[in-house]
Amino acid sequence: MTSIWYADLISQRTLPGPPIWLPTMRFRKEALNRPPKTYRNPVIYARELHDEMVRDGLSRKQLAERHSISPDRITQWLCLLKLPEEVLTEIESLGDNWDRQVVTERELREIRRSTASRA
Repeated sequence: MTSIWYADLISQRTLPGPPIWLPTMRFRKEALNRPPKTYRNPVIYARELHDEMVRDGLSRKQLAERHSISPDRITQWLCLLKLPEEVLTEIESLGDNWDRQVVTERELREIRRSTASRA
């Protein structure tokens, strides 16, 4: 038997009638067998991208095609390397392949914006 979820009427403007019946989402067996997700250190990943770009003589567009992401995303990653060196060293010292996201790119971009506005 499948479990059923229904929605109550939302407002007076909805048409009167029986509730809307929708099937619930079920977990797939594959999802249960999936290994736990790991998160990359954004600074270490940005350095790897930069090193690959310099080593192979690639443009940002070519690097993006190689990694199947947009050139704008490559630019976002590489701009993280413009952070002050002490911040980069501190973030790199946290290691790589985390079981949870310790620091986000968004947080690092905020730090970069705040340091750029002081200069």
